[in-house]
Amino acid sequence: MNELKDKTGLILIDKNDNIVLQLRDNNLKIKYPNCVGTFGGAIEQGESPEQAIIREIKEELDYNLKNFEFIGNFPFEGYNIFMFLKRDSNLESSKLKINEGQRVVLINLNNPQLKNYTFAFNTKKIVEHYLSNI
Repeated sequence: MNELKDKTGLILIDKNDNIVLQLRDNNLKIKYPNCVGTFGGAIEQGESPEQAIIREIKEELDYNLKNFEFIGNFPFEGYNIFMFLKRDSNLESSKLKINEGQRVVLINLNNPQLKNYTFAFNTKKIVEHYLSNI
């Protein structure tokens, strides 16, 4: 039996009620190139999921993640994705420094229009889960 690989992801909400997501690189060597996904990544040996998401968000967005919450596990295609949530009423998403992926994708909570995007992994399910619980 194959063991699931632990990964992390973040639903980050900015001051304008946008979910801040990543347009993944257009590189055929990665899974789901040119698709929308959450920021986050692998949990390294000896790291907790919380430590991993803090490190990944610092690396990918140069954002100091604090006061966030765990919202659930979302297994998918051999991965166990630990999802976290952060609402930041001071965050201006245009000021984030994108170090991984092509750019930020903003999905407004008031008019999500999920059908307009091609999602990576189970990101659409995760976003729908979040939207159904707010």
